[in-house]
Amino acid sequence: MPLSKLPQVDRLVLATVTSVPEWHPEHGAFEPFPVHAWVIRHPDGTIPVDTGIGLGNGAIDEWYHPQVTPLADALGTVGLTLSDIVAVVVSHLHFDHCGQQGTLSAPTYVQAVEFEEAQAPGYTVPDWAAIPKDRLRLVRGDQEIAEGIRLLSTPGHTPGHQSVLIEAGDERVVLAAQCAYRAEELRTGQPAASNLLDESWGDAAQDSLQRLRALAPLTAHLSHDPEIVTIMR
Repeated sequence: MPLSKLPQVDRLVLATVTSVPEWHPEHGAFEPFPVHAWVIRHPDGTIPVDTGIGLGNGAIDEWYHPQVTPLADALGTVGLTLSDIVAVVVSHLHFDHCGQQGTLSAPTYVQAVEFEEAQAPGYTVPDWAAIPKDRLRLVRGDQEIAEGIRLLSTPGHTPGHQSVLIEAGDERVVLAAQCAYRAEELRTGQPAASNLLDESWGDAAQDSLQRLRALAPLTAHLSHDPEIVTIMR
């Protein structure tokens, strides 16, 4: 049966990034930014989207000086535990989105193209992105993973970036993750060059933003911008 109402979504702040290296695309305009994750309280069980930054990697600590909150502690602030989790969605496999997925035991959904890209040296922190075969659920494009919960392919920031659509009746919430870095990109449908994998992904990123905007009315959440965006028809 379709969901009769939207499930509750809790936003977690799993880290604050307090510096970036000189080669980072946001270095020139840098301000400390949050690393968000979300938990969907679906009738079938709790589904987190993204798992923040991990602990104990010297290079990440030196470059980004993250102030990290363990996932278990963050869940505790909203009355949940790791044992409540029935499935995990990872928007993409950059280090700040997959860093604590290894603390979990639930099936983990990631786009197949993203999983392949993450095998390249320098793409991510390999230990943090390593998902055991018994947990790995490779997605190819869009896929419904629970009633009212659909994964949407939204490439641009990475080749296999995915967003999450939560839908009940005419109500929609999108966990857009890093489909956009700033809320203004989602409001205008224009991706920022600094959020692209490289310049060749500009058209794909714009298509992804327009695809989300076409779902209006909706509210949308982003990984690194605290503003919650409302888009009306």
